[in-house]
Amino acid sequence: MIVVNRREIKYSISDADYYRYLNLFNEILKSDPHSKNGGYTIRSLYFDTFTDDDYYSKMNGEEVRKKIRLRLYDVNTKRVKLELKRKINVNQVKETVWISSDDARSLINCQYDVLLKYKEKTAQTIYNIMTLGQYRPVVLIDYDRRAFYHEENNIRLTLDSNIRSSETNFDIFSENIPMVPAFTTYHAILEVKFNGDLFCWIAEVLRGRDTINQSLSKYCVSRSLFDQYLA
Repeated sequence: MIVVNRREIKYSISDADYYRYLNLFNEILKSDPHSKNGGYTIRSLYFDTFTDDDYYSKMNGEEVRKKIRLRLYDVNTKRVKLELKRKINVNQVKETVWISSDDARSLINCQYDVLLKYKEKTAQTIYNIMTLGQYRPVVLIDYDRRAFYHEENNIRLTLDSNIRSSETNFDIFSENIPMVPAFTTYHAILEVKFNGDLFCWIAEVLRGRDTINQSLSKYCVSRSLFDQYLA
């Protein structure tokens, strides 16, 4: 089980700022050691209740909210991250437990009992939440990430682009899922994650650019079909 406590700030950025930041971060920060050829692709499958409580919690601007998702970096993997992400304003706690790909498929089919075989507290907590709320998969999201870090204060900056989603196909292990762009008004999302305080020189780098500190959510934006036609 992995538990991460940290602050998180997100910015929407233009195409020009994406490449400006990419070049700058390559010069002043270390690249994520997990990156292959400079970056990697992330796939997340989000779950919500039958009454979409987590979606409305976010859209209504509630300070305390949560999300449950499966996450992988390779469709051929045998292990998948199951994550419970809680947020209180800009502060977040992310709990992670690794489960097998077979158990991930069971969760997609709403077979929550597979989590009872795991001894980690996080698995038990997610089992209780999913069972009580009757969670089911609602949206699959892919995006390309360039990640950088500074060891002090565990500072991590990521550039997420080519964000696309599907609200009809939830087979996270498929390589051929038709997807649609999640965002049309800007190019990418810059995320700044850190413990404690953010260094002044990094804050200065972020200041004055074509950015707006927003409460952005790939999950909520990607539920465009639900938002436009089903809500």
